[in-house]
Amino acid sequence: MEEKYYIRNQGYLGNALMWWKEGNNGYTCDIRQAGKYTKEQAENICKRPQDTAYKCDYIDGLLHAQKLIVDCQYVDDAERLWKP
Repeated sequence: MEEKYYIRNQGYLGNALMWWKEGNNGYTCDIRQAGKYTKEQAENICKRPQDTAYKCDYIDGLLHAQKLIVDCQYVDDAERLWKP
């Protein structure tokens, strides 16, 4: 089986790294939504200085670095205990 790579954009959202989505369809901080690219695809994509590639096995193995986030766009402000 051919080795796959995640493509990282140099940006951050808080402490979260930004990854290329599947099919070059934008960016995500959720590694579960990140695209998995062949080495050839990764080399073609990573021509800009702000992009780099990591082996999927390496990133997937960093369990201590993977965190669950809560996306603010899905949290209803009406559910707050105290309102300003």
